[in-house]
Amino acid sequence: MSLLLLLIPLIGVGLVTVEANYGLSLINNIRIKSIALTTSIVNLIVSLVMFILFDFSSKQFQFIEEHYQISYFDIYLGVDGLSIYFVLLTTIIMPIAILSN
Repeated sequence: MSLLLLLIPLIGVGLVTVEANYGLSLINNIRIKSIALTTSIVNLIVSLVMFILFDFSSKQFQFIEEHYQISYFDIYLGVDGLSIYFVLLTTIIMPIAILSN
């Protein structure tokens, strides 16, 4: 689930890049902002589900994902008791920042 928190914004960036290549018009800007808002809200929903499923009685990393077979580097993702609040705070602030723009 922690990998989703990284992949959803990357997919949104790809969609915004494709949409931005079609030109600069008012309708295009509205589409770009709606794509950005949609991906940030989806990311917020994923982080809320992650927060609800988080076991606060455990002091270990949770939602651990390990990927060792990726070319020259290893990916080890996990969330502990302190970082779950930072993840939630970041995903709450992003839609607010996009809406205020």
